[in-house]
Amino acid sequence: MILLRSISWPYFRKHTLRSVLTTAGIVLGVAVFVGMRSANESVLAAFSNTVDRIAGKTQLEVSAGDTGFGEDVLDKVQSASSVKIAVPVIEAVVDSNIKGQGNLFVLAVDMTGDQGLRDYDFDNDDDVVVQDGLVFLAQPDSIILSKDFADKNGITVGSKLPLGTVDGPKTFVVRGIMKPSGLATAYGGHLIVMDIYAAQKMFGRGRTFDRIDIAVRPGATLADCQRELKAMLGSGFQVQPPAGRGQQFEAIIASYSGMVTISSAFALFVGLFIIYNSFAIAVTERRREIGILRALGASRRRIQSLFLGESAILGLVGSAIGVIVGAFAARALAAFIGHLISDIYGVAQHVDDLSISPWVMGSGMGVGVITSLIGGALPAHMAGRVDPVRALQKGQYQVLSAGESRARIVAAAFCGATSLGCLTLATQRPLFYLGYALVIVMVLLLAPLLSLVLARAIRPVLKAWRPVEGALAADSMIQAPRRTSTSVAALMLSLALIVAFAGMASASYRSIIDWMNVTLKPDLFVLPSQSLDIQTSRFPASMGPEIEAVPGVERVQWLRNGRIAFRQTPIMVVAIQIQSVAETAGTPPVAGNADEMYAKTAAGEGLMVSDNLAQLQHLQLGEMLEVAAPYGVIRLPIVGIVVDYSDQQGSILMDRSLYIRYWHDDSVNAFRVFTAPGDASKVREAIINQYSGRRQVFVLTNTELKQYILKVTDQWLALTVVQMAIAILVAILGIFNTLTVSITDRRRELGILRALGGFDGQVRRTIWMEALGIGALGLILGFAVGAINLYYLLDIVQRDIAGMRLDYTFPVSTALELVPVIFAAAFLAALWPAESAVRGSLVEALEYE
Repeated sequence: MILLRSISWPYFRKHTLRSVLTTAGIVLGVAVFVGMRSANESVLAAFSNTVDRIAGKTQLEVSAGDTGFGEDVLDKVQSASSVKIAVPVIEAVVDSNIKGQGNLFVLAVDMTGDQGLRDYDFDNDDDVVVQDGLVFLAQPDSIILSKDFADKNGITVGSKLPLGTVDGPKTFVVRGIMKPSGLATAYGGHLIVMDIYAAQKMFGRGRTFDRIDIAVRPGATLADCQRELKAMLGSGFQVQPPAGRGQQFEAIIASYSGMVTISSAFALFVGLFIIYNSFAIAVTERRREIGILRALGASRRRIQSLFLGESAILGLVGSAIGVIVGAFAARALAAFIGHLISDIYGVAQHVDDLSISPWVMGSGMGVGVITSLIGGALPAHMAGRVDPVRALQKGQYQVLSAGESRARIVAAAFCGATSLGCLTLATQRPLFYLGYALVIVMVLLLAPLLSLVLARAIRPVLKAWRPVEGALAADSMIQAPRRTSTSVAALMLSLALIVAFAGMASASYRSIIDWMNVTLKPDLFVLPSQSLDIQTSRFPASMGPEIEAVPGVERVQWLRNGRIAFRQTPIMVVAIQIQSVAETAGTPPVAGNADEMYAKTAAGEGLMVSDNLAQLQHLQLGEMLEVAAPYGVIRLPIVGIVVDYSDQQGSILMDRSLYIRYWHDDSVNAFRVFTAPGDASKVREAIINQYSGRRQVFVLTNTELKQYILKVTDQWLALTVVQMAIAILVAILGIFNTLTVSITDRRRELGILRALGGFDGQVRRTIWMEALGIGALGLILGFAVGAINLYYLLDIVQRDIAGMRLDYTFPVSTALELVPVIFAAAFLAALWPAESAVRGSLVEALEYE
């Protein structure tokens, strides 16, 4: 403590900027960790809160995925001996038609029994007004809004609100306004409550419900009620507490969470090298101080403890700041994720209260301090082993010894050989990830040696560019490879992650485009909503023949899809006329015979599954599949595995006739229309005119649909931009630190250059060129390691995250874009150190020895 107060504190005060830079590495790593984790948890918590608010006093829910079920199921549930209250529910999404307000979540219930489960605050005080309940039930145009939404848009009881329905735009009357609490706060107050039977007509649901909310009879337990209902209804239904929907939601965003995990791990790893570089700088700058302490009798252990103590203190400070920065970043990230998942639920998930759990904060602090200690351990060890005599000789360089080089090569060779062995056992996922980690360790071990080799290789280039400045810049990197390699390693890891994410994004784009070109052959798509995000409205089957009769229409395919639970994971069921698909798309199978798989699926003798579902669930061609439906269990073999990106968790494709048999539902989500050549625009106008004023239809062209899908893909791949920003920060911070210590090491050299008539511009250019040299080394190694990292990331995406088989292609365009970005960052990082070098005292520089 005495040494910390008398030696460390004065150093930090004297070098405030450098202390901040040391802390910045910790702040960056912890902020990324806390920000991403907190954002993810906040969105999940917000969704869980929304579910709780909507559920009210509901203890159990009966559902069959997104597909719904017939009204006969309600009679069965209500007859159960353990059920006290059972009320049907429909959930949907509708456009508010108010500028800037987006969509509204619709909760449709049977008001005669639902008030036993949910509190609507209909108490006629000054804050809440509701008209006669009988009027509400008798008028199908009745709706209830939240007070927050009503006040925001100047809506009062009796106001009229136009909403889109399957029968076209209809005007609804606000007959109730709820207090801004409980149920009314779900989805940020963007909530409509209406009668369930009116909703059936509004959204084309026929005589179906989405789920049944249940209160258990007194004396019966939840477990008793679950067992009774499961035995009564069969495996096609899920009987679970409302919280179970949070688990399904978490499964849906699992792919994003996986990428966040990888990103967080790399950010912390990069932060480790920034910290190491910062403390290595401190050791280098304080060699004389260390030598004096050693000469005065301080033991090596005392010197090591001094530097470890400094790293612990800075780790605490940096971690605390990182938690705060991460909290601010988490709010922006949570808003981004909330908007991102609106394509799943139609309404953006508002995160009103940012959830930063004590566990995340504690983990962030712990990770920051431990990372700081690890980063400071080697410099502390180096400080303890400093020879007092050499320490007092300023200007000594960090030369790698032959023994150290050999040890690094041997260790790297061992890591490389072991990683190759793990790669041959890639089916054993723990061994695969161990091999991945060993590859990273291998390149880090080789980083100083590779930096030295590359610095010598670019020396002729720099010297040819500027003979004096270039030679001095290259020599500085060559004579201090350890100092240079720490910045290069941090930059290398960041660039490797960018290259891998960019390669994955590029491969995903190509794969999705190929899938669209093969699968999305129709000229027009007739939808009940203007947004593909919203699939809560449906068309009646009777529309099919009407569209087929439109002049210019050659073929119409009737599509019905919806999520169901398969092996406790929400996946998509896609029902369509398979024979028609075979005649138009002819998607080549990943596994199976094309003619046979289409024939058997069309005949209801088999099922096709998407390749990503097969990868994630380890399904094989010919395997007997069990799909639980509301009216029986489908037991059919897998006759084909095809590329299909209908859902990130995978999809099962079946013939429409099979779906109708097991779901008792002939409604349609979309009509895929093929037109005669050149007639698409005429047919589109004819369909819109045919239903104008009597039914809401939206007709997208093939191009418009593909553009929408690519737009959604852009949102999911936006993480690459975040990685690029982190890489630029790493470049600026690491290069700035390296150049700062480089100037300290070369004060005499730079002083002699100035004394012999060297211009300030020459000194500046020397520093600038060293920065550009470091950037060049980082780019070369970053691209090389990125090529390896891309291979591993594609395997992880295929087997563990999204199930997508993506072709390996190095992202050349991204690499070319990174070159000027990193060089610009390197140049910016060099500006202040260069000015520091030319403005320093010439006398002090010359007497530095």
